[in-house]
Amino acid sequence: MTEAVTGLICPKCEAPLSTSDKQWRCQENHTYDQAKQGYLNLLLVNHKKSKNPGDDADMVRARTEFLDAGHYQPISDALNSMVSPGRILDIGCGEGYYTERLRESLGVPADITGLDISREAVRAACRRSRLIRWLVASGARPPVEKHSINTVVSLFTPLMPQGLDHALVTDGDIITAHTGPYHLYELRQQIYDDVRLDAFSPVESMNQAGFSCVEEVPVAFRFQLNDSTMINNLLLMTPHRWKVTPDKASALQQLHHLDVRADVILQRFRRTDSI
Repeated sequence: MTEAVTGLICPKCEAPLSTSDKQWRCQENHTYDQAKQGYLNLLLVNHKKSKNPGDDADMVRARTEFLDAGHYQPISDALNSMVSPGRILDIGCGEGYYTERLRESLGVPADITGLDISREAVRAACRRSRLIRWLVASGARPPVEKHSINTVVSLFTPLMPQGLDHALVTDGDIITAHTGPYHLYELRQQIYDDVRLDAFSPVESMNQAGFSCVEEVPVAFRFQLNDSTMINNLLLMTPHRWKVTPDKASALQQLHHLDVRADVILQRFRRTDSI
């Protein structure tokens, strides 16, 4: 017996997907097998820029250990306060920390889909919860029905407005997070001789795509890292891991305490013509 599944579409032809006994199929007979861990891989080969795109196993492990220690909980709490019940899509969900805490905040049942390009990250997310639909897929064209999502969450990931526009209902919300100029300033002092205070804002690119910022929530706090393992985990989960020199990386491994600033801005966007 085949049961229609509301909400997911085939990444090849965009026809609705149905499922029977962990196999997913569209009317054009494109098929996708659900992994034993529980996720569905809808990432096409031609959507990949490498054999295993996204975070690797070391980055996923480091991020999981760091986030599970609660160091970024104020960011998660701020996000949870901004999201209302409805169909939610978390693009770039990673190992699922923010997604699962959002589900817990909203209560069960909550209609949440977590999506990431990294299979390693999504496998880790499956270990957090079986109450969330986890996908390996491209955020550039999320495999969900057109205009079916009430809230898109996109934290610390490159924005792809075309995919967001495809997924979002007419009056839906897009909630983003990006770093401010002082984010992880003390860590960056350990890595760079000259620490720049640049900050990225998605407002201009979102405006060009037809979305306006209707709310901004700054989240600033300090946290303590009291062992070298956690300091190294923080490094591994940031882009700074690709820029640190071997001598600076070695010096970081000798540190046993680091007092760090978090400087993050959450923003809510809506279609300009719906405000």
